[in-house]
Amino acid sequence: MAAVGAVLAITMLAAGCQPAPTTDAYPDNGGGTNPGWFQAGVLWQGDFGDPTVVREGNVYYAYSSPTGGRYLPVLTSTDLQHWLVHANWSPVPQEILASNQSDVDKRNLNDGLVKPASWGQVNNTTGPWINRDLWAPGVIKIGSTWFAYHAVRVSNAGDDPNNFGRFCLTVASATAPAGPFRDISGNGPIQCQDAGHDPSGSIDPSPYFDPSTNKYYLLWKAAGMIGVRESALMAVELGSNGFPVPGANPVDLLETNRADPWEGGTIENPSKVTFNGWTYLFYSGNSSLPLTANNLSVYATGYAICYFGPTAPCSRVQSTPLIKNFGDVVQGPGGSSGFVTADNQLRVAYAYYWAGETRVPAPRRMKIAKIVQNPADGTLTFDGNV
Repeated sequence: MAAVGAVLAITMLAAGCQPAPTTDAYPDNGGGTNPGWFQAGVLWQGDFGDPTVVREGNVYYAYSSPTGGRYLPVLTSTDLQHWLVHANWSPVPQEILASNQSDVDKRNLNDGLVKPASWGQVNNTTGPWINRDLWAPGVIKIGSTWFAYHAVRVSNAGDDPNNFGRFCLTVASATAPAGPFRDISGNGPIQCQDAGHDPSGSIDPSPYFDPSTNKYYLLWKAAGMIGVRESALMAVELGSNGFPVPGANPVDLLETNRADPWEGGTIENPSKVTFNGWTYLFYSGNSSLPLTANNLSVYATGYAICYFGPTAPCSRVQSTPLIKNFGDVVQGPGGSSGFVTADNQLRVAYAYYWAGETRVPAPRRMKIAKIVQNPADGTLTFDGNV
């Protein structure tokens, strides 16, 4: 790992990094050393990790892991280049009104999720609104209802090498893609790996609609067990209520392959999309954390092709990542999700670290990648950013 970091450092110094943006919001709404806040209606260029993008008509909605004091940050765009922070709620949801915040904060809290899972581990260190740890949302429309899935920390136990603890999966629903979403899981997770089999549980939920069967599926990462079994990307059929179908058996789609060095010790962040008759499984590999204080990273995005339907394993078609470090800025492009545009183009949303940036914690900014398909064999090529 040290050798990899040294090579990356040499590459970065040779390229001469561009300076990172000094503000997260545009126009600047921070001042001084404050990069700005998640204010309704401004353009957002700040932290937006584990992004997922869905389309409703000609409007794209992007969601991320918590940022700016929001459980479910929501951005909208019509061109995939300029992303506006979601509007303030009117009327303000009752859950926000009942929270222990100032009247000003209540009026400006444009969180897409207003009621998190009640069973998550309580975290009292992040303020009067966020008191649960949620990761990596996945959003989909089933019928007339929108469902948002999250991984929720349930304990500090687990065998994750970064000591992130144990997570399980939940679901919230809303009548519109921007929310407000309210958790509907009840008193416990909708899915969680057995603690004896996968001590760190389940993370990175991602819903998928299969056009060949007209069925919906939920994907996630089963954490595995260090030294015993590899992490795996799994799927189970969903019902119209957004929950796994009772009795449906989860299937393994892909497992970490240590013969491909870029995957490191784990794969995660599954995202399935069908495009022009081919079904793809995008995923991230290696450590999602930066290697150095300058945000050098080995995280990357790969893909597999799912030749045999939604309940069969998928197959790698190359031993190198689809999207890796490039230019003099982009480091660790991962946490990816695939989607199809209104004009039938394949795209991938991913988050990256800005090489050379020294902010702590380091922001993970969102980019939208152009992906080109070879119609002869279905293979894909990264073609830069939108």
